[in-house]
Amino acid sequence: MLEDRVFRCGQSDYYKDEILVSNQTHTAGRLRAISESGFNGIWLHAKLRELVPGRLFGTYVTKSSDRLQELANLCRRAKRYGLGVWLYLTEPLGLPASHRFWKNHREISGPRVKIDTEEPVICLCPSTDMVQEYLTKGFAELFQKASLAGVILITASEHPSHCFSHVVANPSGWSDPDTSWATECSCPRCVSRGPAEVVASVISLIQKGIKSSSPKAKVVAWDWSWNLYTKPPYRNIVNKLSEETILMGDFERGGIVSRGGRGRTVEEYSLMYPGPSSRFKDKAELVQNKRPLWAKLQINTTHELATVPNMPLVVSLYRKFKYLRKVKAAGYMATWNFACSTDTLNVFAVNRLSGSDFNNNERSWLLYLARAYFGDGIDAEGVVNAWYAFQRSCRYYPLGGENCFLYYGPTNYALSHPLKLNFGKQPFGPSWMKHEYGDRPENSVRDYTLSEITLLLGKFTNSWSKAVVQYEKALSSSRGNLRTKKELATAIVAGCSFRSTYNIYRWYLLRKRRNTSVLNTEEQDIVNDELSNVRIALPLVETDEQFGFHEEAQWRMYTPTRMKQKIRYLKQLLEN
Repeated sequence: MLEDRVFRCGQSDYYKDEILVSNQTHTAGRLRAISESGFNGIWLHAKLRELVPGRLFGTYVTKSSDRLQELANLCRRAKRYGLGVWLYLTEPLGLPASHRFWKNHREISGPRVKIDTEEPVICLCPSTDMVQEYLTKGFAELFQKASLAGVILITASEHPSHCFSHVVANPSGWSDPDTSWATECSCPRCVSRGPAEVVASVISLIQKGIKSSSPKAKVVAWDWSWNLYTKPPYRNIVNKLSEETILMGDFERGGIVSRGGRGRTVEEYSLMYPGPSSRFKDKAELVQNKRPLWAKLQINTTHELATVPNMPLVVSLYRKFKYLRKVKAAGYMATWNFACSTDTLNVFAVNRLSGSDFNNNERSWLLYLARAYFGDGIDAEGVVNAWYAFQRSCRYYPLGGENCFLYYGPTNYALSHPLKLNFGKQPFGPSWMKHEYGDRPENSVRDYTLSEITLLLGKFTNSWSKAVVQYEKALSSSRGNLRTKKELATAIVAGCSFRSTYNIYRWYLLRKRRNTSVLNTEEQDIVNDELSNVRIALPLVETDEQFGFHEEAQWRMYTPTRMKQKIRYLKQLLEN
């Protein structure tokens, strides 16, 4: 049994004040569902100053006592269901440059960071006594007043925090084309210490405060994007940490896959790629018998497709957990701020992969899973063959490419994205956020070409469709089973989402230089194919509001109404 199994309540809004309303979102039913699914922890996003402002932020923060009371209450309630509460933080979190805090505290300011169109943020310098005291005393007070299980700390890339948080100190290991990254640390106090010492000291200060109040509480150092600073497995950071500190690595990041005749680096969570990456293997070897190891996973869905409850890629899940058991991993964080459904095949599988119901023979275990989940009456061999077929189709999914297809491709909302006759200048928007539909897909391809992406998507969707047919046939004897209905619908809607994505790209390739409203034969074929595709998905989307809903955005990206509008529009295209 992997000791720590952390999940999340999908109804909690990461981008809002989620702790303040945590006892409303984390209902008894939702806590029970998470517990009964085999998890023993839940995580929430937090900012230390909003819970324990201390002397440093006391005059700048409101409702901190309300938040702390809500958090303490959630800890008590969660405990009844065998759940510990974990906080995810990026500390010491910076503040907007315009914040009045900086008028009185210039002496602790670090570099100024400007990300895209966001307001500039000034980092808090962790080499100053005031910030060090804030971290140590703040976490000591926090764990004194709330019975938390522990913290999960990101110390690179996400939000501007310490003075190296947005500095590319290891250019050979960081290929992100974003120009907001600094190449040198501009803080005179931190530059001589270097990123490894700064990161390790931040983690150590937090751990010191926590352990002073709650010796059994745990500190998880998440190595997300430490390749900003040094080469994996990050020895010069890890070796500076207490042996009690848990190292959490991204299971798939750094993996190499072949796409379009080239090796591509996976730099995100993935179900399409089982892993583990060589990076994760090196980390497992580094910490073996020295410190606990966690894996960061996405067990239901990923940015590969996030607007269905899960993807039937349990072959991938089996291979991930077989490795985690082999290296005696101590736990895992099973989801980011989306893909948090509990009533899925994937969650059922992971519950058993985490415990004693495990078999080192892959096919034998998958047969066990098929019967355990769908019932003895199904064609278990056929179900397992379909699962393998789904996994084989993933060989064509366009991974890599600096995550541009994942972050800016239309897959999550493709079922309602129109096939426009003419294109403006608006690029595709962020796939994980609410946004207006764009016209131009070039920002979603990066080191792929549009033709390469389209070719891969064509192969992928055709292969996935064949797997769906196998799945339907194997489960035909249990169509009345609620689990069968849900999992078949999920596989079908996922396939339709992929098919719509393929049609969007091949339509654009044909139409980007044409201005006529008259469609040629190939364009008519695409419109007819898309009409059929959306019509297949529509009745399933109408019966389940989970389809189209993205938990990070807290927005339903495709709806029956938008899909019907698209159908009318597609019919009009054919009538012109």
